[in-house]
Amino acid sequence: MKRRVRIGDLVTMYTHDTGLIGVVLDRKPKAISTTPAQIGIKWFNGANSFEWEPEGWLEVVSEGR
Repeated sequence: MKRRVRIGDLVTMYTHDTGLIGVVLDRKPKAISTTPAQIGIKWFNGANSFEWEPEGWLEVVSEGR
C-alpha cells in the first residue's frame, strides 16, 4: 500500500511525465476519509504555481520532517 502524502513531502506526478517536483503545503480533507484526498502543491516550475492534485497521482520522492 502506498504511503499517505504528508505536508512537507517533495512529490512528483508519476501519472504524467512532467519532470516537475513540488512541495506539499495542504491536504483536503485533512483527516482520513472515504473521500479521495486533494493535495495542495507548490510546483517548482519557474512560475512557482500552486495546484490541487489527486493524491493517487502523486509519488513521494523525499519525505518531509
